[in-house]
Amino acid sequence: MGTVVVLVAVVAALEVSVVGRLDRIEGAFADLGARPPAAAGETVLMVGTRPLQANPASADAAGGDVSWLPGEQAVESVMLVEIADDRRRVEVVSLPLEEELVDAVGAAARTSVAAVETGTDRRVDHVMAVDWQMLRELGYRSRTPLHYRYGSSPGEQQDFLQPVLRNTLHAEMRREPWNVYQVLRAASGGTALDDTWSLLELHALLLSLRDLRSADITFSTADPT
Repeated sequence: MGTVVVLVAVVAALEVSVVGRLDRIEGAFADLGARPPAAAGETVLMVGTRPLQANPASADAAGGDVSWLPGEQAVESVMLVEIADDRRRVEVVSLPLEEELVDAVGAAARTSVAAVETGTDRRVDHVMAVDWQMLRELGYRSRTPLHYRYGSSPGEQQDFLQPVLRNTLHAEMRREPWNVYQVLRAASGGTALDDTWSLLELHALLLSLRDLRSADITFSTADPT
């Protein structure tokens, strides 16, 4: 019994240390007005950012400041992460970085949600901001060759993400709790979540996705509007 109590205490401490590193996004769903109907599963708006001073590889790449995140950040990618209701499939949809979308995303979290919901007719359940430098760190930890350059196209971004996820979610890593913790800690250091996402919901989502494999994650790019 004592061993169980100690184990629970250790797990709780690890969770607190990970969650404590997460930044929170306020007001992402404030005053949105009419919205698309809720659907089965969950849809997460994932905004990828890069340092504002980083030179993008292409002239038309996003370069606006993201005012609702700390530091000087620019929009690197905008993706919808569609998590199936049975938690067995995930689709990552890249949205073309057109000027209107970049301006909306840079202005505020709620204008990001409004623009994406209007453009895709999909209801956004949660918002996540991810620092691409953190993704590069995950790639380094999982021994993924790093060839990504800021300002890359959605297709190039997906080509980078797929091996990172494949090498991070491999079965051997999932069998090692310390490795899982290390990955979560690295990811939390470069991630911000909307403030409606409770610790209980986060824990339940991670638990429900514990058997997800990289083969269950598909990538696509939405057509320009």
